[in-house]
Amino acid sequence: MASAAPVGPGTEGTPGLVPAAVLRGARRRARARGPLTLRGASAVVVGTACLVAAYALARVELAVLGLTLLTLVAGAGVGLLLAGRVTDVRRSLSTEVARVGGVSHVRLSLSLSARPIPGGAWRDALPDALAALEASGASGPLSAGARDTTQASYAVVGMRRGRHAIGPLMAESSDPFGLVRLRRPAGERTPVSVVPAVVPLPPLPGAPAATGGARSAADRHGQGADNLIPRPYAPGDSMRRIHWRASARHDELMVREEERETTPRAVVVIDRSGARWGRHAAQGQDPEFESAVTMCVSAAWSLVRDGYSVDVMDSEGVLLALVGGPEDVEGMLVAFAGVEPVPGDALPGLASALGEAASAPVILVARGLSHDDVAGLGSVAARSPRSLLLAAGTDPDVLDHASRAGWHTAHLGGDVEATWAAAIGEHAAAGTRTPTGTREHHARRGTGAPWQ
Repeated sequence: MASAAPVGPGTEGTPGLVPAAVLRGARRRARARGPLTLRGASAVVVGTACLVAAYALARVELAVLGLTLLTLVAGAGVGLLLAGRVTDVRRSLSTEVARVGGVSHVRLSLSLSARPIPGGAWRDALPDALAALEASGASGPLSAGARDTTQASYAVVGMRRGRHAIGPLMAESSDPFGLVRLRRPAGERTPVSVVPAVVPLPPLPGAPAATGGARSAADRHGQGADNLIPRPYAPGDSMRRIHWRASARHDELMVREEERETTPRAVVVIDRSGARWGRHAAQGQDPEFESAVTMCVSAAWSLVRDGYSVDVMDSEGVLLALVGGPEDVEGMLVAFAGVEPVPGDALPGLASALGEAASAPVILVARGLSHDDVAGLGSVAARSPRSLLLAAGTDPDVLDHASRAGWHTAHLGGDVEATWAAAIGEHAAAGTRTPTGTREHHARRGTGAPWQ
C-alpha cells in the first residue's frame, strides 16, 4: 500500500505477516457460526430422524431418505473443501495516505486458485480508525466460477489518527444447495497510517509571502546566478571568478561574489508531556491532544506555504519533522500519525531545548500551563521575533500572564482556524468562530503593541 507505515510492535502486528493469534481468532469466529446453514442443519436433523424412524418402524424408504439427506450435506462439505478459494489479497489506497475526515478507496486484488470457486462473498476486517462508507461495509460478492484474479474496492473515511492495519480478509463460500458454508481467512494484514487533518491557516504577520518575497539573502560565496555582486580582486581569489566586464568598467580587476538565498526559519513546538494530557491521549482518543496535533501540522504546513523552513519538535527538543518545502509535508504527516504523549514533564526546560532556534518565530502548542510555566517561558518570547502560545486547558489568567510576558496567546479549542486567528489578532475576521473562553486581549502582545 502506498501509504503503508510500520505498525508498532505489540499493537497491530508485524507488517507483511499474519500473526498466528489473529488467524486463530479468525478461525474460531468462523467455527463459532458453524459450517452448516439453517437449511443444512435442518437436513441433518431430518435425515437423522428418518434413520431413527426407519430403524424403529422397519421402513426402508425412510432409511433411504435419511441417508440421502446426510450424504447430500456431507457431499456439499467435501465439494467446498475441494473447490477453489481466495489464496492471497493485495491492497492499495487511492490516496497517498488516509486522512482523518478524508475519503479513500481501498482497492483489492484477490488472487484465486486455479480451480473455479463456488459462489460466495468476502469481507475485509477494518480497524476502528477507518469506517466503510457503503451500507454493506467492506464486503462484496465472489462470482461463481471465477479463477486466477478478481478486482474489488470499497470506500473508507478516516476516523482516528494512528498506525493501524486492515485485514485479514474473510472469504465465505457456499454450495449450490445452500447447505454448507465455508469461511477462510485470506491474505495478510496491510499496515496503513491515518494522518491528521490539515487546516489552512491565515499567514503569520510578517511572513515572507506576506511581504512579497519568500527568501532572503544571507551569507555570500554561494552559487546563485542572479545575485552577482562584483568586488575588487583580493590575493587568493580564483582567476575563474574574475568578472571581466566589471573589471573593464572599474579599470581594475573585479571578481564575482554571489549572494546565496536562504529560507527564513520558524519553529513549531508541541508539548508531549504526558503529565499534562488526558490518560486517553496515547490511544488517540483525547480531543484536546488531537486538536493540538492538528494545530501543529496545520501551522507547519501554513508556514511552509508562506515561505518558511519549519522545524517541528517537542518540548524536549526532539526533532519530529524538518519541513523545508511542500515536498516534505507528506513525510511530516506520516510521522505525526504515531505521535503520542511521552512520560514526564519537559515543558520547563523548553528554553534551553530550543537554544538558538528561539531567535526564529516560535509557535508553541501546549496544555495545562501555570504561572510558573509562563515565567519559565518568558525568555523564549523575549528572544523570538514572533511567538504564539496556543494552550488548551489553561486558565485565562495564565494566558493574560503569558500575554504580558510577550506571547501572542489563544485558547486552543476544537476550531483550529479560529484559535490561530485569535492568536494573530484577527478577531474581526474570525467573527463568531472565536473559541469559547478566548478573550480579545488574549491576542494582544504585552501592552497591545502591533506585530513587528
